[in-house]
Amino acid sequence: MKKLAIATLMTTFVLSGCSTMGMNDERTMVVEGEPVNVKVVNIPSFKIEIAPLKAVCELPTASGTMVESECLQYRQTYQKNYTPLNGDIQGFTYEPNYRYVLDVRQEAVMNEATKVVKPVWILNEVISKTAE
Repeated sequence: MKKLAIATLMTTFVLSGCSTMGMNDERTMVVEGEPVNVKVVNIPSFKIEIAPLKAVCELPTASGTMVESECLQYRQTYQKNYTPLNGDIQGFTYEPNYRYVLDVRQEAVMNEATKVVKPVWILNEVISKTAE
């Protein structure tokens, strides 16, 4: 009987811990032309380079329609091509005609309305700012 009580208590702790893990932390991204489900995770630090000019991109509005806008272009320091960033980097103020190297972190944040987790980039440090 004592073992059953301990097993019940342990099960309660395990299940209560799982109840906070109900976030939908996956999103669909296009990788090499194919849609792939990826998990959004926290990344404490990674380096990116911001291009001196913005790119034309399409961003979703609150109603879900796509509108043309200007987006930052980034690449990781070892990559050759830039990718448009559909969003901002919190704490970073962009000035045109400067090439930046930034140390940023990614945090998984849940949108309370849609219950979907999305990655948010936050500035850790501006490593360099070079006029072009």
